[in-house]
Amino acid sequence: MKILFAGDEHPYSAFALQEVIRLALNTWADVTLLAVSPAPAVRELPGYGALAPDQPLPRVFNHYRETFLKAAGEEESPYAPEKWQYEWVPLKTGVWEEMLVKRGLKKDLKVRLRAGNAVQEILAEAHNEESDLIVLGCTGGGQCLWQGATPVPQRVVNDAGCSVLLVKEEQSINRILACLDQSYISQDSLEMVNQMATLHGAQLELIGLSAEGGMKKDVYRRLIEIGDYYEDRQIKVSTRLTEIAEFESFIDQELKQDLLALWMGKKSLLDRFFPRDWAGRFVSKCQTSVLVMR
Repeated sequence: MKILFAGDEHPYSAFALQEVIRLALNTWADVTLLAVSPAPAVRELPGYGALAPDQPLPRVFNHYRETFLKAAGEEESPYAPEKWQYEWVPLKTGVWEEMLVKRGLKKDLKVRLRAGNAVQEILAEAHNEESDLIVLGCTGGGQCLWQGATPVPQRVVNDAGCSVLLVKEEQSINRILACLDQSYISQDSLEMVNQMATLHGAQLELIGLSAEGGMKKDVYRRLIEIGDYYEDRQIKVSTRLTEIAEFESFIDQELKQDLLALWMGKKSLLDRFFPRDWAGRFVSKCQTSVLVMR
């Protein structure tokens, strides 16, 4: 599993990092911690995003790395920086030098900076690294923004090619509401919900989204199969149906200390019922953390 954590220097990112740590230590995932600067940090090295260690983002992400390694156990964990290897490193435009770099012995923990538009750079990094999951923090309540009223989380959710976990600041999880409206569900997404339920000791409620009072037989059958899958793993599961036309009011009324999990796919009823960018819209309305699975 490959996890991309995208964050900044604000408390919601520090809180989301704790979720990354829990997931990584339970799955031994490869992890990249990504900061995005709005402009190149050093003018004489355009395109490389080099930066000085006393600037805010490098300082904060250095602390994030140390927090991760401390939680993992610096001596025993597969993230311990014990492997030395030669790598080519850019010094200036057109000039590279082979340097000795220390890496994790078994699993990668990378810290990277990109310069430019935050959404574009996060998506580019996820694509290049072939990430399975992007994790972002955001402000609490019904907006889910980054500092400066920037809707980075919503835009990442709308356009990402992989799953996205949005962690609401200081929001605990007692229950996972996993909404299903299609028959195809990947094994990776089933395991992701399993991980979240196990890590938080949360109950799982499977919500079948129906249209005009009914569901396709294959979707209903899949709903039952998924319930059996989680019960076999000793996760407490309940199942119910709700009308897709009432989905927005369901979000407003039902979600408290919960995680909303949405399966997105080409045959999703949500795609047909709601206008484009509906995922970002629901993220904005939701008072709790959201897991969007692809």
